[in-house]
Amino acid sequence: MHTKSSGIKIRVLEFTLILLGGLAFSAVAEQGLGTLVYPPFKHTWGIHKGTEAKLDMLLGNATDFDNPQGLAVTRLHAWEDPKTEKDDDELVAYGVNSGRDQIIYNKSMYALDIFGQSGSGVEQFDSPAGIAADPSGDVFVCDTGNRRVVHLFNTGKKLKWEGIIGEGILEEPFDVCLTEADTIFVTDRARGTIEVFSYEGEHIRSLEGLVNPTGIAVDNPKITKTRYGKRFIVVIDGDGTLIRKMSYDGKVMRTTRLSDVPNAKKFNYIALDFYDNAWVTDSVSCVIHKFDIDLDYIASWGEPGTGDGQFFHPTGIAIWRRFGQIVVSERHSAQYLWIGTDIASLETENSENRDGEKVIKINLVVTDRSYISIDISRDGKPVRELFYRKRLKQGKNILTWDLRDDNDLPVSPGTYDISFTLEPTYSSFDYFEKSINRRVTLDG
Repeated sequence: MHTKSSGIKIRVLEFTLILLGGLAFSAVAEQGLGTLVYPPFKHTWGIHKGTEAKLDMLLGNATDFDNPQGLAVTRLHAWEDPKTEKDDDELVAYGVNSGRDQIIYNKSMYALDIFGQSGSGVEQFDSPAGIAADPSGDVFVCDTGNRRVVHLFNTGKKLKWEGIIGEGILEEPFDVCLTEADTIFVTDRARGTIEVFSYEGEHIRSLEGLVNPTGIAVDNPKITKTRYGKRFIVVIDGDGTLIRKMSYDGKVMRTTRLSDVPNAKKFNYIALDFYDNAWVTDSVSCVIHKFDIDLDYIASWGEPGTGDGQFFHPTGIAIWRRFGQIVVSERHSAQYLWIGTDIASLETENSENRDGEKVIKINLVVTDRSYISIDISRDGKPVRELFYRKRLKQGKNILTWDLRDDNDLPVSPGTYDISFTLEPTYSSFDYFEKSINRRVTLDG
């Protein structure tokens, strides 16, 4: 997929971040290419991180940033103008401000609003956690302390109360995800189950056998149906120590443990991107871990701290799949990032092809689907444009140079420089690239 969001507007980014704690201007407008990248300055004016202080500038003393939990982002049908595609990037974002028992969201591209207060009645919450939303306007919140899921609806102008789901069934609902078929999956920590409901509140089934499940996400049907077959969900289990891939009927398809991931200490919330890669927040190690569709570990991004490339106890995570936009909530702020790509490992070696002819074999591991350009030179003079924006699969790739130049003539022995330029897909395409050079020597 090569999907660009050339129309991403500053107001979209502002309100996505303000939602979780206001705006901060950074002197560093762009982060170098990596598993995640910061959007370029022209798209955000350098705004990619929210701070708690700015929230008061927009909402006065109405609220404070208090125990942020789940996040959801979606493109609202009610905001759609069929006469233009320029509004396709205008997202509505919802953040659970759990310590204040409320939802903060952008009710338009120019204004914020707050929904909810403490209590157990209508329009009230008690320690809410996970949240999910769809383009039609339906919003579902795990009202954990009240042992229920609250159904809200966004009219395009404001949130309104629709009703309650799961009363008498749920004991400790933690997170929720939605399918395109109007089905709701809810993790219940106390019961050790995933409870499945319809939008209307009908209890469909229970998926059992879990231990303190928390974060949950559902696959992308565009990818799963066409390429991988069986539909699935991913859930954080074992009180933040396991990630499980499960079928819709509850069969465990794959399990990844903390011990499988370098420096992993606590799995919190989980989100899936366009290709069903899993992104998981780690509030203790203060990083985001990335896994492929089979839950094989790919990479981690970030480190503890409050600066660029750092997280301070991250919890919630949401991804707008179409453009690869990611929002992450932290203890006192939020960050806005794009999915990028990086070279996890690169090796070149003298080898032979199947016919016994000498070649240079290139072993390359990348963290996401990528485009690569490879140029070969000697003493500063071009020898061969081996590839130009060749598409690479995520993970291991093997490329070869047949030791010929651009005229298809054999090159002579000596030392050659190989230049690798890696570019990501998604919105970050054309804005970021990473260059690495390797020197190889060909014997006579």
